[in-house]
Amino acid sequence: MARKGYNKISASEDKEGVSFVSLLFFQWMNNIFKIGSERPLDENDLLPLSKENSSTFLTNQLQANWNKETAKCNRNQNRNRLWKCVIKLISLKDAMIIVSTYALRTISTLLQPLLLGYLISILMSSEPQKDNLLYGCTLALCINSIIGALCMHHYEYRCELLGIKISCALKGLIYYKVSTNGVE
Repeated sequence: MARKGYNKISASEDKEGVSFVSLLFFQWMNNIFKIGSERPLDENDLLPLSKENSSTFLTNQLQANWNKETAKCNRNQNRNRLWKCVIKLISLKDAMIIVSTYALRTISTLLQPLLLGYLISILMSSEPQKDNLLYGCTLALCINSIIGALCMHHYEYRCELLGIKISCALKGLIYYKVSTNGVE
């Protein structure tokens, strides 16, 4: 047992328990919430950052992108652009997740009034109602709402995470430039 009688969370525990359902419903945070409800969290309770999420890695990656952009612009005699370097920080996986969750959320938003209108038209019709059709439409409304909510939360989570990464990399680059300019 660790100090205060609690076990430290290991990185191997996190890798074993992460599944699609766990990622979808943010279940990978359950252990942190459980410990946080029992006592105040300290640094040892949190998992270490992965290499690609560390500020040093992000700053070095942005610096490398900046150096390549500067060399390219010196050859072509153009002005180097920081936004091009920042765009290269975005991984294809992050971009695909953000675009696909946004697209699913948009489709869900468009389907909601159509399904609701169809349900109302079935209920107002003078024909004998088909229970299976009513139940199917109601189930479709529920599933559509769940998909829309999950997509919205994951879209916002990924955008927030990407914003934090870019902010961290830019702040690190500025700090690096200020500290090296003062020395030279």
